[in-house]
Amino acid sequence: MILERLVIENFRQFRGRQELDFATGKKKNVTVVHAENGFGKTALLNAILWGLYGQDGLTDDLPKPEHILHDGLAHAGDESNAAATVVLSFRNGDELFEVTRTLTLLQQNDDPRKSRVELVIQTEDQETLHSSGRDAQLKINELLPEGISPFLFFNGERIDHFSMERNSDQVTNAIHQMLGLAILRRTIDDLQHANVRGKLLKELEEHSDEETVKLIGQAKTLVDELAETKTRLAACEENENANEQALKAVNANLLANKEARELQEERQELEADLAATNKRLAELTQRLRQKIADDGYTLFADGMVKTGEQIMKRLRAEHKVPARVLNTFIEDLLKARKCICGCELIEGSANYDAVKEALTIAGDQEFNNAVGQLDNAIGVIRGAVANTRDALRQGITDRTELRQRKGSLQSRIEEITTKLGNKDDENIQDLEAKRVELDAKQKMLGREHGRLHNIAEEKTKLLAAVQLQITETKQKATAADRARRRLSLVNDTVETLEKVLVFEREDLRKELGEEIRKHFDKVKTKPDHFLELTEDFRLVLSKRANTGKGGAAQQNVAHSTGERQVMSLVFIASLVALARRRAELPTILKDVEGGSYPMVMDSPFGQLGEEFRSGIANWIPQLAPQVIILVSSTQYRGEVEKELDQTGRVGKRYLLTYHAPTKRPEATETILIGGKRHRHYFENPVECTEVKEIEA
Repeated sequence: MILERLVIENFRQFRGRQELDFATGKKKNVTVVHAENGFGKTALLNAILWGLYGQDGLTDDLPKPEHILHDGLAHAGDESNAAATVVLSFRNGDELFEVTRTLTLLQQNDDPRKSRVELVIQTEDQETLHSSGRDAQLKINELLPEGISPFLFFNGERIDHFSMERNSDQVTNAIHQMLGLAILRRTIDDLQHANVRGKLLKELEEHSDEETVKLIGQAKTLVDELAETKTRLAACEENENANEQALKAVNANLLANKEARELQEERQELEADLAATNKRLAELTQRLRQKIADDGYTLFADGMVKTGEQIMKRLRAEHKVPARVLNTFIEDLLKARKCICGCELIEGSANYDAVKEALTIAGDQEFNNAVGQLDNAIGVIRGAVANTRDALRQGITDRTELRQRKGSLQSRIEEITTKLGNKDDENIQDLEAKRVELDAKQKMLGREHGRLHNIAEEKTKLLAAVQLQITETKQKATAADRARRRLSLVNDTVETLEKVLVFEREDLRKELGEEIRKHFDKVKTKPDHFLELTEDFRLVLSKRANTGKGGAAQQNVAHSTGERQVMSLVFIASLVALARRRAELPTILKDVEGGSYPMVMDSPFGQLGEEFRSGIANWIPQLAPQVIILVSSTQYRGEVEKELDQTGRVGKRYLLTYHAPTKRPEATETILIGGKRHRHYFENPVECTEVKEIEA
């Protein structure tokens, strides 16, 4: 998919008709849009999203999302003619698509979600197809599922959450959508739907005995309860995401406040340290539990070992172990009828009876082997007792230190919260009060998320057990037997597809992990750092630490907001790259098409430190077949401009010009781009933004 053209008319601050033709070449694949903060970068990103998805596509950082039309049209005389329009043209393979979305002032005042969408497709056979409304939206969602749009169209200053552990579900969903697994998931869901499984259950119920009817009733109840739990879980996740965005906005406002910045920066560092400490504490606790489960018995074996050693010592003192002479040796003498001294051993003689008496104290080889094994076992257990005791002592000491560190970090965070809450500045007080409220709500939502997740897992297990009972029930009626066999086939198919999905996802996770490693190696600034995708789809930044004994160990690294942004960029780039070559991957599902996707980034350098900016700027053109960058002058100047220009990949360049009655105090009339001055502020009685193409 390649974006070709964007036309916006009266959308937000863009007054009148504005047009952008994007760079579409293989070598010249980058379009740069320059704009100062507040001139319309975020609105331009949202114009693309609104064109594709309507109100549902708008980003959380767009203020007053219900106001789509330019403010100058708010008091238009004819509400039905005053309208905002976005036209987005893009190519997918050999087909050309043109999406047109329109919202009149009358619709905005009534319900801004009631926009009208039309889709025109020119096929590879030059046939023109038209659709509108729901049909058009379904086709758009099929081409570019809404679930993956945050990975392709994003504010670079806000994508760090993709690297956070709690967003592994969102990461997994993106992998499903972009790597062709969504169709497998939909097939499983369709088979489990009431139209398939529900219909078969009803048919079975009508022809079944009382016991089976009861089981079917239990299954229906569990299906309903599971659906309700999943609905509540989805709502909880949505609330978590919304609350997290609100919390991030408050944190950003505190960082922007000069009086609060230093304390807020310290608190964020402490919170990152606390999260890492909690993780290490959880891992250590799990290791201690496993150690006790595996070797805990040795702690009670000390007395047994001492008793065993005393018994062995006594037996040796009595010369009973090891056996001084083997019974086989005595038996050979008796058979030969001759003693080792040369005397004849005639049965019934005194000499014969004396040698035979020796059999009562002789031992065999197996006895001696058993004695050796017993000695060895006592030694092993003695060593295990000491090792287990030492390991547990060290683990408990480490856990105590981590708990103390956790308490110290929490105390300092509470101190900062108190200091900010007691500031004389009312704005800081309000922000801190809001932050405390949102933080408490996030923790509550996290606990509720975990509770609902556990309930869903338990009900899923119960449902599977009941369904197994149903399918194993023997029915006499032919109709019931047929329904049972069909239901069994559906259950077996679902189980098989679930296994295929697990295997396929794991294969793709490994492929994606390798892609992530390659991309991260291009931009990392520390040679010993590496980025990996864990089995539960978390992005983890680690480093190789020297153990001091000639070896190396893996150690997780606490990372800053800028590092999380780099991690998220690497993940997105790797996912896009893998989607392009999906059909070539050696996985179970063969010839599955992924997709070729563009990337539109607002402020991709915003949170990056100087150590990352140069490498990211050089790397960005390689992220996707097409890259569109919206950037301010402060983010672009210096190494970013130098590195990006040296790639030779910039094919189109635009400037957003700002028109207003009065100039902002901090704003300048001109902007320096590529060594040339361009005017980007104009005095105008109507406030608006216009798009101007400049030399690439």
